[in-house]
Amino acid sequence: MALDVDGYAVLQAMASAPEAFPDIRTEIPRAARGLVVKQLKARNLRVASLRMIREVLGSETFALIADGMSEAEVKALVTRLDPHHPSLKTATPGWHRHRLAALAAGEAPFRKGETRAETASAKVLAKAPGKAPGKASVQAQPERALGSRPFAAVWDGKDYDAPAAGPDAKPAAKGGREKKDKKSKKKKG
Repeated sequence: MALDVDGYAVLQAMASAPEAFPDIRTEIPRAARGLVVKQLKARNLRVASLRMIREVLGSETFALIADGMSEAEVKALVTRLDPHHPSLKTATPGWHRHRLAALAAGEAPFRKGETRAETASAKVLAKAPGKAPGKASVQAQPERALGSRPFAAVWDGKDYDAPAAGPDAKPAAKGGREKKDKKSKKKKG
């Protein structure tokens, strides 16, 4: 029987000294995300395990990983964790993502036959204008993690990394290079 290494110990050692592994730096996020998604897809995953994963990773990292999952993966996960939710059959992909985040944050899954009064913030479906009463459509999709405030950096147009000019430095003359080029062309011709 072949001996195997302790994977957790190897990953912990790699995380403590990333400078020793510069050539695989781009593979690390992909591998980490793949491992977490594989755990989320596990058949024996329960709501308590989902909450523990979110707690260990942190809410932002968990949201980014969930945001990177396909709509089918999120739908399958929510269907498995909360199969008795009354809105499950008419839900949109945005609702599934919202429900996954709610389950991970601590909301309890529905029991068979249970109904709850939904809060105004939890209502995703609203009556659309021009449709018959009783028909519902999506009014507003929940915001995805990549569109949230921490990931919406905007450049202000200033170059903060420009080399600092010393006190004796003279500003470059406008078109100084062009004048030099014209002189060198005259000599050649």
